[in-house]
Amino acid sequence: MFLFKKNKDLLEQYTKYLELCAETLDIFRKAIAYSFENGLNEHFEVLAGKVHAMESDADDIRRQIERTMYEQSLLPESREDLLDIIERIDMVPNCADHLATLMTLQRTPINPALKSEIMELLDLAIESFKYTKEAAVDCFLKMEKVKGLKILIDNNESLGDKLEHKMIRTVFAENTGTGEKIIQKDMINQVGEICNLCEHVMDRIVICSIKRQL
Repeated sequence: MFLFKKNKDLLEQYTKYLELCAETLDIFRKAIAYSFENGLNEHFEVLAGKVHAMESDADDIRRQIERTMYEQSLLPESREDLLDIIERIDMVPNCADHLATLMTLQRTPINPALKSEIMELLDLAIESFKYTKEAAVDCFLKMEKVKGLKILIDNNESLGDKLEHKMIRTVFAENTGTGEKIIQKDMINQVGEICNLCEHVMDRIVICSIKRQL
């Protein structure tokens, strides 16, 4: 019933994967904070490169987990559930990597007027992933925390939506060109998407935990 009870190696790989995803978000936050203070200079590109490298390392571990699951005699349903959750989680560091790379290529910083709200939204996103990470393990162990963590993530996603809407209104109230406004809106949405993705992962975790209790 509990996937990791007799699969310690798999649990170790899974935990390492989740930690690396969380670390990717932490570096991404540092990169965004740095860009507000210093612009998109060479050091920002170094930080963006670290985000990309960590996201790539997480992909490598994800593939290793997939190999481990097929090498071990896991129930097909358990394997399917874990693979699905990992694939959804993988979208979170991908989202951070995409925006960091986009900012490097486009040489367009996030509007300085949005600094406070963007950093608040990033903090919500990182907190949401912390809850997601905890639930992603608990789902295959004791299943004691999933329900409470789901509520916390839903609350963060709602707060994140409000911040996104506030920032988009700010952007479109400014005297800038339509193209610049759209670029800024897209970057705001990309940051907010991290919270949305955490909610989507959590929805799948809830379904998985319900199945395991039947």
